[in-house]
Amino acid sequence: MDAFEAIKATFFQECDELLADLEAKLMLLEQGQTDLETINAVFRAVHSVKGGAGAFGLEALVRFAHVFETLMDELRAGRKPCDAITIKTLLRASDVLADHIQAAQGLIPPVDEARSAALVAEMQVLTHGGEAPVEVEEDEDDFGFTPMAFDMALDEPAPLPIADLGADAPSVGWRIVFKPMGRMYVNANETSLLLRELGRLGPVTVVVDDSETPTLDALSIEDGCLTWTVDLAAAVDEAAVREVFDFVESDCDLTVTSLGAGGATDIGAFDDEPAAVLPASDDLDIAALLAKASGAAEPAAEVVPSAALEPEPAPAPIIATPVVEPVAAPVAATPAPASAPVAPAPVTIRVDLDRVDRLINVVGELVIQQAMLSQRVLESGLARSSGIALGLEDLELLTREIQDSVMAIRAQPVKSVFQRMPRLVREVADMVSKQVRLVTAGEDTEVDKTVVERLAEPITHMLRNAIDHGLETPEERVAAGKPAEGTVRLAALHRSGRIVIEISDDGRGINRERVKKIAVDKGLIAADAPLTDEQIDNLIFAPGFSTAAVVSDISGRGVGMDVVKRSIQALGGRISISSVPGKGSTFTLSLPLTLAVLDGMVVAAAEQTLIAPLPAIVESLTPQAVDLHFVGGVDPVIRFRDRFLPLIDVALIMGFREQPMNPTEGVAVVVETEGGQQAALLFDAIQGQRQVVIKSLETNYQQVEGVAAATILGDGRVALILDIDVLVTDMRRKSVRPDFKLAS
Repeated sequence: MDAFEAIKATFFQECDELLADLEAKLMLLEQGQTDLETINAVFRAVHSVKGGAGAFGLEALVRFAHVFETLMDELRAGRKPCDAITIKTLLRASDVLADHIQAAQGLIPPVDEARSAALVAEMQVLTHGGEAPVEVEEDEDDFGFTPMAFDMALDEPAPLPIADLGADAPSVGWRIVFKPMGRMYVNANETSLLLRELGRLGPVTVVVDDSETPTLDALSIEDGCLTWTVDLAAAVDEAAVREVFDFVESDCDLTVTSLGAGGATDIGAFDDEPAAVLPASDDLDIAALLAKASGAAEPAAEVVPSAALEPEPAPAPIIATPVVEPVAAPVAATPAPASAPVAPAPVTIRVDLDRVDRLINVVGELVIQQAMLSQRVLESGLARSSGIALGLEDLELLTREIQDSVMAIRAQPVKSVFQRMPRLVREVADMVSKQVRLVTAGEDTEVDKTVVERLAEPITHMLRNAIDHGLETPEERVAAGKPAEGTVRLAALHRSGRIVIEISDDGRGINRERVKKIAVDKGLIAADAPLTDEQIDNLIFAPGFSTAAVVSDISGRGVGMDVVKRSIQALGGRISISSVPGKGSTFTLSLPLTLAVLDGMVVAAAEQTLIAPLPAIVESLTPQAVDLHFVGGVDPVIRFRDRFLPLIDVALIMGFREQPMNPTEGVAVVVETEGGQQAALLFDAIQGQRQVVIKSLETNYQQVEGVAAATILGDGRVALILDIDVLVTDMRRKSVRPDFKLAS
């Protein structure tokens, strides 16, 4: 590829980003956010496309973009109101602009001239009213090579003034006092990470007050009992300090006071010993600080291990906030409020994805080799305090940091997928003559790039299905007492170490009688088969199944939902349905955050070593005879926090042994499924916790029930990674009458 073609390829990459931003801003306009800043963002995106297209002689694209840009210029000047009709036209213009760009790339045939000309005429009427269209005048800045598509300076704020180095320095620092509440840990936040972030702002002095900590038998994981006092000796503003607590401020009691003149300076009120000073760097050693405090005799030591006193349960679901209702009446553009200059965007570089993949594979092998080396040193009998053992601990921390950093490179928000869907929804709604509003939430939820790329197809199928099958016609909705406009909701959130995608609608729900009849007619089930509601709902995933009476461009061939299920399973995920007749349906996709690494608990079952995913684990305990009971003399249950949970002998149901073990001789691990169901898994022993590299068992062998994947341990053996949801919901039905007696 010559230099010119390389620049052209870069321009088209920039166009993809500009189109995504254009779509997002137009959706904000549709929802009523018609401020000047949003209108300017749309104008800049179209202007940049036009400038680059002129540089490469793409005349059809330039002509269309010029008319689009002219209409946006009228809107931002306030000469034209940003009403509902105009916004609808802009949305269609965005689709045609995207088609022009794809046609310029050779991905699709040239755009139909009649379609493009009709929309151009529409935009010109909106721009000039009844006046004659204005000829397109080529201006050198737009069509010359100098500005190209990278001229983003239009309407940008003036450069920030350089700070006066001779000005008075800010106050000498801040005192931060915060007391975490129990829900902070439930939401998977850690005190140590907050302390580390504060340490990156400057030298910090930390003291923890544990005077409210109850005795061990009265300790509850739902209660916070530590109060942390941090003195930050850094010339930073208060906003920078509070930014550290952005995600937890509502989950803790927080006060920030200045340590300047008249401010508090004495931190020794809690302890007579000097407090530890943490370095102002990324190498903040929280573990060493916690270890130093563990031997303190006073009730209020400088730092007490938070993990030991306040165990952290699995994270709770994130509650998504619905978007604003769309604009229904003409709204004039409102000027944006004056604000401080925006900080420059972070500098980024484009890297070939294959290079990142190779780096991830190498780091994965590094993790395995580090685990093997640690295993060899452990088997050699060297003391844990020896220089080699201590060096290996540092290597383990460094390896984990490298692993996390590399995985962060591949992390991508699902926004890139969600932004494609409004156009799809509009097109499908027009095809079936339905009024549909798409609501999205959690667009900034990050997941591995591999997962993001493979989400588009199943989400597309499910949105089309929700509009075509789920939502009623406007007349049917009005007759049923619903708004004529149907709502489809697309949301992403993190739950129990996985990403959950929810597609829901407020339509008619699943007609289970009709679904069952169609399944019988197609020979999928017997006519007298006793099925639960859940089993009937899952029939729609059967190959060739369709409830459409007539085959159309949208549905009716029975391939959509089958494709969805196969695509999700190929990613190591699962799909579930919740439907209420007359009120709507919700399809929930659960997928791993990454296909590369996992934090897990290493456990022993019979003679096998297994990995239990750490995010699913709530607590571990040693079963006592008084807490154990058998339902019908067969199915064991265990008392846990004033309720009974099923006790699942993992080695038994996976076929590692024929008879159940005595629960009092093992360890019970309480786990929680993605649906919130809890159970206790019985193992022989817990061997430790570690980060493991995920290897697909299905790709290298075959799918095994109850097993999500595999990994390689430090001694070179292969260990199976358990699928907690399958173990709890599907496999615990295997029961064997015990051949032992519990002590009374």
